[in-house]
Amino acid sequence: MLKAEATCSFDDKVISDTLSINRAAYPEGWAYDDAEEYYTQVLKESDNVHIMLRDNDKSVGFLLAIPHNAAVRELKEDDPSMRENASIYYIENVAILPAFRGRKGFSEMLRVLRRQLRKRAIFKISLHARVSNGLSKAIQKNMTILKIRRIDAWRYYNFEEPTDYIEAEWSC
Repeated sequence: MLKAEATCSFDDKVISDTLSINRAAYPEGWAYDDAEEYYTQVLKESDNVHIMLRDNDKSVGFLLAIPHNAAVRELKEDDPSMRENASIYYIENVAILPAFRGRKGFSEMLRVLRRQLRKRAIFKISLHARVSNGLSKAIQKNMTILKIRRIDAWRYYNFEEPTDYIEAEWSC
């Protein structure tokens, strides 16, 4: 059974596991050029939420959420339609190793994210969700959609594939 937990300390193993999952979970060419530097920096920022998905002691997935306004600043050229909102968190990245997909790991990470964000009085999320891998549908299934718009050729990931920008809140 997969179990998700918020990561509170960011040692070399957490960073190494995150980098390893990131490389194995995405198509070639999607990795950040400076992935180690990026994750080392972003995982240490106290406003960010990092959730690790585990199968027993093995890390098999992760979810990284950042304040929405930080994402707006980061993505202003890639998605100029995004607007600031301090009461939303942005799912920056979610990755699950291929062998562990379809086992409710994403739902488990969302459950832990919800619990972590409640502590901050945050009840909404935003993200750019790939359509081709089912992430957009998974969000729509698990949450109440407040806003959704299709970006036909999202260049941010180095591929031109449809991506949905979603703002959502938990149903209950």
